[in-house]
Amino acid sequence: MRSESSTKTPPASLQELLRKQFTPGDKTERASRALAALNEEERIKLSSEQWKWVAEDADLEDPA
Repeated sequence: MRSESSTKTPPASLQELLRKQFTPGDKTERASRALAALNEEERIKLSSEQWKWVAEDADLEDPA
């Protein structure tokens, strides 16, 4: 079964915002920063159970 969100095109206003925010010329820099973040030493030390609790706790979700 295919979800509706995967078949819809984002609104034109969102497409324009994305074009302005994520320009092709900045792609290399964004990729470099993302890779650097992924390779950083983990500063928060939690067990697998603690990570799961944080991920599933509804009270910690963004209000937006």
